[in-house]
Amino acid sequence: METEKEQIIEKIKILSLQKRNAIFRIAAANGLYPGQLPILEYIIDNEGCTQKEIAKKMRVSPASIASSTKRLQRSGLIQKKVDEGNLRQNMLFVTEKGRELAENCRNELSLFQDAFFDGFSEEELTRLSDILDHINRNISQGARYHSKSSNH
Repeated sequence: METEKEQIIEKIKILSLQKRNAIFRIAAANGLYPGQLPILEYIIDNEGCTQKEIAKKMRVSPASIASSTKRLQRSGLIQKKVDEGNLRQNMLFVTEKGRELAENCRNELSLFQDAFFDGFSEEELTRLSDILDHINRNISQGARYHSKSSNH
């Protein structure tokens, strides 16, 4: 039988999966493969970045980013330009088509988020945010837990 804490953790996991699934559905509805939307958003926020920078930030392999950026380029959503300071590397830029698609995805995600928190008062949202911040602080500080395997 699950404890109340285990049930809460399970609910958090389900919420996270629902958000991830919504992002994937929104991306797919806009012609993107899973994982391409965060790459497109990163490039928008970091015009002229490199594939290596994206891979490091997203903690995925450079080969995975290379594959995704090739698809994004073929779709006309990004363009690569040779870095004049390092001819062996390309800088990435989002096209107008890519900006429009990302904006459309953001709008759809905003609708999802509005539905996610429908019926919550500002006070409830503030309290929920405070609770989640508290949980995150506990986890990031390693609050009072030690793995049994770490004792060996």
